[in-house]
Amino acid sequence: MTISKSLAYAIIPIFVIALATGFTITPSAFDVYADSEGYSGVGLRPTLGIDNRGYTLIEDGLTINGQTFKAEYFSQTIQTQTVKVNQPIDITLHLFVKGGLNNLAHASLAVNNGEESKHIQWNQDFKGTQTVSVSDNEFFKNVMVKSRADPNNPNAVFLNFKFQISEKTETSTLKIVTWNSAREAWTNYFHDAIKVDETILDAKSQTPDMNEIKSPLKQTRDGVSASNVKCDLGKKLMIKNNGTPICVSPASASKLVAMGWAKQA
Repeated sequence: MTISKSLAYAIIPIFVIALATGFTITPSAFDVYADSEGYSGVGLRPTLGIDNRGYTLIEDGLTINGQTFKAEYFSQTIQTQTVKVNQPIDITLHLFVKGGLNNLAHASLAVNNGEESKHIQWNQDFKGTQTVSVSDNEFFKNVMVKSRADPNNPNAVFLNFKFQISEKTETSTLKIVTWNSAREAWTNYFHDAIKVDETILDAKSQTPDMNEIKSPLKQTRDGVSASNVKCDLGKKLMIKNNGTPICVSPASASKLVAMGWAKQA
């Protein structure tokens, strides 16, 4: 076979670059998702349910206090689970992770009420050392995260988050972010997932309080200016950089100011 000069000049630089970078040109390099069954392969991200190709890999991705939900592709609204302040909350994630527990590097569970987001993070390094951190030690109490392999699926794991929330919280979204040891990530949003009410002490407390303080968002919708928003006892009024008022704990207020994200009203 005879190769023309012009074609040779076009091909040679490609192989020079390949040799210089140590890159091997193979068909599989351009088809990282392909395999015989369509359920495994390089590039498969961790998922609570449906993967990035539309396959359902897990049927029971999220469980909140015994109530189980099937995770959809990316975002969904689920039945609100209402708990009381300082009531134990038990959330289990059932994750498909190619290679099992050793290949899961990160999982975070964030509670976002539309005004601020607070999270619990679980991390695992390449040695298998696991650590847990929280964004607000005043908001989350008695945090514990445990991991275990799925005995029925070598490519699945369970992560169990146990904690308490120390303050009343409006109906909130749960944001779950995960990634594997190859830093391939996936995010799921469960809207209206959880709400934290004040503890009911007696029958009198079940009577609606006409003086109950509304959330900052509801107050501004009612025509109250941002600087005149009222907060619950123990909370501080802060104004975010976009002009939105929020009521946060003193510890959170200090962090927001230090980061330059908000100022005191």
